[in-house]
Amino acid sequence: MQFDGDVLTIGLDMPMEEIREFEAFVRPRLEYIETIEAEDGTQLRHSALLALLMSLKRTKKELKIPFIERGEAASVAYGTLHWMCHD
Repeated sequence: MQFDGDVLTIGLDMPMEEIREFEAFVRPRLEYIETIEAEDGTQLRHSALLALLMSLKRTKKELKIPFIERGEAASVAYGTLHWMCHD
């Protein structure tokens, strides 16, 4: 996880413990974050991270999460995932 100005870059392959730590870190700072980027080359490992990112997006509508907006991802654990994101 890297925080550069108003852009937060995360790895999608976080273990569950890191997802919990990420949530504890990001929720109080959400008003200062404009974009959450996914690190290149990382794949979604836990659906809990996807659910958390969706929750953050619903909490702060103007938050940009290109990974979510793309609507699909490949995962070793889950195969190809598709979703629809409505504001």
